[in-house]
Amino acid sequence: MAKNIIIKAKRPCSRIDIFVSESYKNISRSKIEKLIKSNKVKLNNNLINKKNKEIQIGDIVEIELPEIEKINFHPSFKLEKLFEDDYLLIIDKPSGISVHPGAGKYQETILDVFRYFYPEVNNIKDNERPGIIHRIDKDTSGILLLAKDEITMKRMQKKFKRREIKKSYFALVSGKMRYKNGTINAPIARDRRRRNRFRVYQNEDIENSRDSVTEYSVIYEFENFSFVKIFPHTGRTHQIRVHFSFSGNPILGDKIYGNSKSFERLALHAYSIKFHHPIYKNLITSYSTLPEIFRKYIQEEFLKQ
Repeated sequence: MAKNIIIKAKRPCSRIDIFVSESYKNISRSKIEKLIKSNKVKLNNNLINKKNKEIQIGDIVEIELPEIEKINFHPSFKLEKLFEDDYLLIIDKPSGISVHPGAGKYQETILDVFRYFYPEVNNIKDNERPGIIHRIDKDTSGILLLAKDEITMKRMQKKFKRREIKKSYFALVSGKMRYKNGTINAPIARDRRRRNRFRVYQNEDIENSRDSVTEYSVIYEFENFSFVKIFPHTGRTHQIRVHFSFSGNPILGDKIYGNSKSFERLALHAYSIKFHHPIYKNLITSYSTLPEIFRKYIQEEFLKQ
């Protein structure tokens, strides 16, 4: 059975695909384009055939989402569990695997594997990304929180919006930080010239930027890089990567905001998460061990000193 989504524009936008993806996070821009071509998207009750339609304040966008298609799929890996009960699953996500399908060529995702081992999540109304409470970048490893049912998913998403969930990361960043402890408070928006990137906008486009705050503490400084613990207070896309690049200390191995050759992979790891259980109300704290590639790299630097 198809599901209709209706969105009323509260601000103008240059393209309808950007407007929908920013308004409804569970639909990727590639998916929107396919829906437009399939006559599944209306603007002010009129079918549209172009993704670059301009949106004005008060416009009504209606999207028809078809029933999820069943596919013959067998996962190539299992989910590494850190915590599990009847409502939640916390896993240790490996680097190089996307949380959910996006634009471009299809690759196996965490969501595919989650659906395979927990088919009950397909009963969640959000058939694009059922059970996905939050996301971490494809090349980031570590803590990822998943929900097994509709109520749990909505309650946990509210906790994220209210900033009731505390997360920490470890990263290897280029050079030495100006301060050993600090907070980067710099608004972020999508880069208008390169749509796969985000950047810090200040005076020139502050209205379209979203507040973004990242606290950090330097654990140890080496000659050419620093080992840093990070506490994001907001959860913007690419926030940590953008903020450290903005500060002049891009994360090692960052293909977009730094130098991909400085490390074998993106040197960013989601280390811990802390929150009160949405059903039982008890405090849940989970940790993910620092990957061996990080530990080996740090140990080799110690030996050089």
